[in-house]
Amino acid sequence: MAFAARPFFIESTTCHPISEDGLALQGWKYSKDDPETNKPVVRLYADSFRATNNPSAFELHGLALKQFNKKDANYTYIKAEKALFDERSEVMTSDGPVSIVMNVPVDKNAEDKEELAKRVQVKTSGVTYDTKTFKVHTDQLAIFIFPDGSGKAVGVEYDPHTKMLHMKSQVVLDRNGMHIETSDLVYNEAEQKIYLTPWSKLQRQTMNIDAQKSVVTLADDKDHRGKVRQIDSDQPKGTDDRKGRHVEYAADQMTAHFDDDGNMTEVVGTHHARVVSVQERAKTLITGDRADLHFELEQKEGKDKPDSYLQSVTASGQAVAESSPVEQPGVTPTETRILRSETIDLDMKPGGQEVQEIRTLTKAQLEFKPNRPEQVHRVLDASKMRIVYGDHSYVDTFLGWNVATRTDKPPTPGQKKPPSPAYTWSDEMTARFVPNSSDIDHIEQRGNFRYKEADRTASSSKAILEQKINRITLIDHAKVSDDTGSSSGDLIVMNQASGDMDVTGRVLSVRAPEKNQKPGTSMLDQTQPLQARADKMRSREDNTDIFYDGNVVMWQGANRITADKIEINRDEQTLHASGNVVSELVDNKKSPDAAGSKPAATAPANPVYTTVRAPELLYHDDTREALYSGGVTLLRNAMTVTSQELRAFLTPKTDNNSGDSSLDHAFADCDLVVVDLLGPNHKRTGSADHGEYYTKEDKVVLSGGAPQIVDSIRGVTKGPKQIIYFSGDDRLLVEGEVENKSFSRMIKK
Repeated sequence: MAFAARPFFIESTTCHPISEDGLALQGWKYSKDDPETNKPVVRLYADSFRATNNPSAFELHGLALKQFNKKDANYTYIKAEKALFDERSEVMTSDGPVSIVMNVPVDKNAEDKEELAKRVQVKTSGVTYDTKTFKVHTDQLAIFIFPDGSGKAVGVEYDPHTKMLHMKSQVVLDRNGMHIETSDLVYNEAEQKIYLTPWSKLQRQTMNIDAQKSVVTLADDKDHRGKVRQIDSDQPKGTDDRKGRHVEYAADQMTAHFDDDGNMTEVVGTHHARVVSVQERAKTLITGDRADLHFELEQKEGKDKPDSYLQSVTASGQAVAESSPVEQPGVTPTETRILRSETIDLDMKPGGQEVQEIRTLTKAQLEFKPNRPEQVHRVLDASKMRIVYGDHSYVDTFLGWNVATRTDKPPTPGQKKPPSPAYTWSDEMTARFVPNSSDIDHIEQRGNFRYKEADRTASSSKAILEQKINRITLIDHAKVSDDTGSSSGDLIVMNQASGDMDVTGRVLSVRAPEKNQKPGTSMLDQTQPLQARADKMRSREDNTDIFYDGNVVMWQGANRITADKIEINRDEQTLHASGNVVSELVDNKKSPDAAGSKPAATAPANPVYTTVRAPELLYHDDTREALYSGGVTLLRNAMTVTSQELRAFLTPKTDNNSGDSSLDHAFADCDLVVVDLLGPNHKRTGSADHGEYYTKEDKVVLSGGAPQIVDSIRGVTKGPKQIIYFSGDDRLLVEGEVENKSFSRMIKK
């Protein structure tokens, strides 16, 4: 065997001869150096070797091989009990067990136990080693031992020049707490990357990721070399299962980041990103073009290493967060909440078991989809939103800015169509929920609040809805309107269930004439809007009973009533005023219209007012009778009537004078005194227990209690039964005795 002519050499460590069976009596050494640098490339040691039938091949026993890296001061150490070396092909094969130690420093001994524990070890069989290319490969099962884990694969190839390790099938790795499974793995040591194809499965703690191809990037710094820094996956589907919570995430591409200790800190999913979080009572689905999942570390008692848990999620690019109830026996499902925005942020509470907050910083829409027939469908639009959660992932508080809402109520039993939708608008909105439930406790809307439902509208600076008792409170510049009129004040409280309403502070009420109202429900003028001012107003029984309190002024057209309090009962067709009551009624004169067929209202040049003052007024609209009591004063033109009680009868309503609230006649009783000013120095005063006044004839009838008339110029006229006189002329009739001729006719001067 002429070794000198070859580019390598095998030399015996001694000069002992070879035995008859070819087995070396002493060890052998094979060396190969770089011809340019003269640095060692290969050093092969054998306890012995034996020639074979093939003159170019011989058998090595007790093999130890060092493969040096050109750039690094490291070598790969291969050890086998038996190997076959072919001089011609420079290929060595071993069918038996082989041990490989990778990246051993040149000044370190790979056999040293402490050094061995720091290196990657491979235990396999059926190894082929090419001394020209320095590639090592096997088609057999290979067991990997790492300083921080282990692994296995069937079929392995290693190229020390490129530092590429190829695991060809059935790959399983456990490193730094990361479990990896794949069909094909390529480890690029120079790049510190692991390529997994065509599928991959990764697991760490409670996290699992199934994907197509994945790339694992390892740390390259001295202190953390070999630890997982990043995982990039295609079509990943990840899960994280913990007690009381299940999380799923998926996307077209996903990147996971890890800290120095191998704990996952962030997952970024792009294109069709999807995150599902399932708690005991709710399931939350978040989708978007991108999803960023951030993880925090939680040190648990009894564990040396902390666990990473989901701390927050940011979804962007047409993001949607949908929260739906989880079915539970005996629990009525709540609405499904769907939040839409360009970007949605979700924060978890410490431990990652429950949702802490969901928010948007851009325009967003929140939809409440019913899961029961009786639930309402509500849509809320805002420039930004915050949803804060309480215990057990129940919503505690909702906050929105520049809010617009739409609420669609289901039809009530017997209704063919649902009611008209309700709309609101406000600068800010806060909704607070009943603790440990999905029921709204109250909603507060601030800044330019507006409301609309069919023909009903409302506005104020601030509004509060108390959901449980279905009560709405409007605060500051409050106003409510519908097709029947409007009410405004500093504060309006409305009971949505009963229709009751309370208005406080600078009350102004306007009620339009009703087309279908009962005959005669207006004392003043049925054809004109009924307007009122007061300190307070209450509406009860679906606006059937209306109470005004404090400095009340009520008017229709030119007719008006002032009082401390006024109550209107539409069912009983009554108006009750009390405390400093003053009513003013103007006579409605009629004149023929152009066609001469119907009387038309005209504005008289000198309207005639009837003013009545009393402590109390009770008006019955069916009889058109107004009862004044407690000491009454009536003023009409130059006539003044005082009495303890006065009944005023208004003009009966017909189709032609439905708006006529003129005084037709009046009856006065108890301590009656009638004063008629006939001129600057002429006054006529009548007194009796009972008096009657008829406006059409301008007639006054005095009766009871010795009626009499005192004329400041003409003297006194008395009658045992009654005295009748006409304010428009000088006629005076006395019933019960022959008149005194001097008073048979009184002439004004």
